Amino acid sequence: MVDAIVTDLVSENSVVLDPCCGTGQFLLAAAEKVTNPSNLWGFDIDEVAVRLARLNIITRFPDTDFSPDIHCANTLLAFPFHAGIDGKEFPSFDVVLTNPPWGAHFSANEIAQFQVLFPSIKSNEAFSLFVEKGLQLLRDGGSLSYILPESFLNIRVHGDIRGIVARQTRIRRVVHLGRIFQNVFTPAIRLDLTKELPSRESSFIAVKDNYSCEVAQSRLTDNADHIFDLFTGDKDLGIFEKIYGRQHLTLKGNADWALGVVTGNNAQFLSDRQDIDHEPILTGKDLRRFTADAPRKFIHFRPEIFQQVAPIHKYRAPEKLLYKFVSDELIFSYDDRQTLSLNSANILIPALEGYAVKVVLGFLNSSLYQLMFQKKFGALKVLRGDIEKLPFPVIAEAEHEQIISFVDALLSSGSSNDRKKCAFTDLDEYIMGLFDLTSDDKTYVIGNARVSRKRLPFK
Repeated sequence: MVDAIVTDLVSENSVVLDPCCGTGQFLLAAAEKVTNPSNLWGFDIDEVAVRLARLNIITRFPDTDFSPDIHCANTLLAFPFHAGIDGKEFPSFDVVLTNPPWGAHFSANEIAQFQVLFPSIKSNEAFSLFVEKGLQLLRDGGSLSYILPESFLNIRVHGDIRGIVARQTRIRRVVHLGRIFQNVFTPAIRLDLTKELPSRESSFIAVKDNYSCEVAQSRLTDNADHIFDLFTGDKDLGIFEKIYGRQHLTLKGNADWALGVVTGNNAQFLSDRQDIDHEPILTGKDLRRFTADAPRKFIHFRPEIFQQVAPIHKYRAPEKLLYKFVSDELIFSYDDRQTLSLNSANILIPALEGYAVKVVLGFLNSSLYQLMFQKKFGALKVLRGDIEKLPFPVIAEAEHEQIISFVDALLSSGSSNDRKKCAFTDLDEYIMGLFDLTSDDKTYVIGNARVSRKRLPFK
């Protein structure tokens, strides 16, 4: 990964900075091309790591007498732009590259200083602060390359730094790297950009697995929260235009939402068997599309002793939808038994005019809505704010009843496996037909929506 960055961005005479260098692995890779060790700079708050980085760079240039410009310092607070360090002025950095910390915790004093130094960054997220600081330290026309969490692309709280990147830099490349770090659930991306203002014609390459596409940078400046919907190609955009072009409603302001029960100690309060004072409680693992598996956990429901409990009437609603919160796809289950759910299975109670709960369920579990969710949001969590942006078309009563018939077949314990397969296929076809999708569009949707077979209500 580091070698790829160096190959793309670093030349023989580049002046390179790693603003949180650790033991200097990025700088060691840059040293394969940079001939003058004085052109390699690094900062880190870990004194031991800095000593190791200095030794690593000295070892890399055994025939050169020099003192490495790798220093123990807090990059975010120590250097106002190009003020320099230890009496030595900073050079004009051609390349800033690093894997900044993600989700670091800061003291109240540090946060107060960040609010003065980085007023545009409201989230106080470490990687966002390092992106802006890297841009400050970079010369005009210089290159920045960072390894960032995938959440940079689309989570609303990071809209502040996305706005800076989209409006103030020319993006060159975004590469989806997948889950590359051991014991880190979040996939990573690589962001390459140039410190120069973009034009309306600026575009960049987005790469994921074997798929790559050219993306107009104006797409990022023109949309709300500057969402980087990078892996949405022209075909996707054409389909989405048909969907959003039809008169529709959304769940924003038309639904009740609730978090499942937060016990504070699942090991203490959950049981694997149902005693006389226990009742079933569903978890995210129990949820499938349309209907949940039989609950595997039981609880003595005493709201007053749990860490967090929603209003009781939401758990006991006559009809509600439960959805798997940590998921990269939409998985909604129907519940009319007033079943409790843990906080991995959150609650949606739709109140869309003219829509039965089962019809909302049908749309959300369809392949078309999977594709829309995955392409537009691409998150690892199903967030209320994202679901509230999905459109539900205004439909006639006959269309409404037809969708209910498909959903009832999928919910029925008396339906055979083959009957449920047919009902799901028919539901998909019917919903796509509501938006006048062509045969080619439908083939594309079915082929590109990630629908986990194990989460469907049939084998």
